Order: sequence, then structure tokens, then C-alpha cells
Amino acid sequence: MKRALSAIQAETAALAISVIWLLVAQFMAVLAWDAQLLTRQGALVHWLLVGVLPPALALWGMKPSAAPTR
Repeated sequence: MKRALSAIQAETAALAISVIWLLVAQFMAVLAWDAQLLTRQGALVHWLLVGVLPPALALWGMKPSAAPTR
């Protein structure tokens, strides 16, 4: 298990975490809209600011690691 996790590159792990974060934030925005805590536009803006922007900025700021050599 340890070998399998160490084989995952940092970029791949960051992308996977970002996708999970996007899905969770979208789900929470839909739940807030469904519970009438937010309007549809408010849920969309909240999802964009909380769900999309932080992972996008984090991935944009990453420096790519060197390609593995064989």
C-alpha cells in the first residue's frame, strides 16, 4: 500500500483532491439551494468562489515535477 501511494505523483494527487473538493462543494451548494438557504444564483456564485477558485489557484501555482526516468 505504501508503495502504491508513493508511486502517485504530486500533480495527480492534487488533481484528484481538487476534483473531490469540486464535487463536495457543488453538492453542498445544491443542498443549500434545495433547502432554500440560497437562491440559484447565490448557490452558483458560492460554488464558483468556494468550490472552483481555490483548487484552480492551487493547481495553477504548482510547479510540475520532473518526469520519471526509466
